[in-house]
Amino acid sequence: MTHPSASPLGTPRPAARPVLRALPWAAVALASGAGAVLGDWQFAWVAAACAGLALLPKAFTAVSGIVFPAGFTTGILIFCAAALLAGEWGGLYVTLWWWDLALHLVASSVLAVVGMALAMTATGGARPRVAVWVLAVLAFAFSMMVGAMWELMEFSIDAIFGTNAQRSGLPDTMGDQAVNLLGATLGAVAGHARVDRGARWPLARLLGRFMADNPVLYPDLSDHARRRQS
Repeated sequence: MTHPSASPLGTPRPAARPVLRALPWAAVALASGAGAVLGDWQFAWVAAACAGLALLPKAFTAVSGIVFPAGFTTGILIFCAAALLAGEWGGLYVTLWWWDLALHLVASSVLAVVGMALAMTATGGARPRVAVWVLAVLAFAFSMMVGAMWELMEFSIDAIFGTNAQRSGLPDTMGDQAVNLLGATLGAVAGHARVDRGARWPLARLLGRFMADNPVLYPDLSDHARRRQS
């Protein structure tokens, strides 16, 4: 007989998830403390900034009442650490050619899901009257817009402060945009699959969880769809 707490191979038990989420926070806190002890205050502040950025959704929840899915803040922390600590400070942007592209892929995929969540606020969570692919196109466009604004910001910083955020210039920008296109497509497809047929892929589940936890934004979400996420 299978014990109630057992879970399929490769799937963390619910009781273990808080522990797994705590590990990245402990690692970043340790990195910040180590930087302070060794006198590398810039590194310490960058590590602390990663934690601060990751806690912004919690602060937004306290002000607005909008709830983010469990583990969302930890995901932001891991992304910030991968970009700022491992990428910039650890030099992985230079030693691993695909590191920057991988981060762009993840960010653009999640941004497309955010775009779908924004589009669904217009229907209150109910199935839209237009074809679902129309909302998916809006989600895709939102992700690509943010990606373009990011590249413009990098160009402006390089031009004003003489930094080298874009490294190889146009090839770097075009490579980032190509990966953004791929990630935005994946996120939009996942959002479409969630709204159209209730798919429970990782990105689709992120959208479903957010909608289920925020009845103020999605009052017309069906009770069945809300229960499926609980």
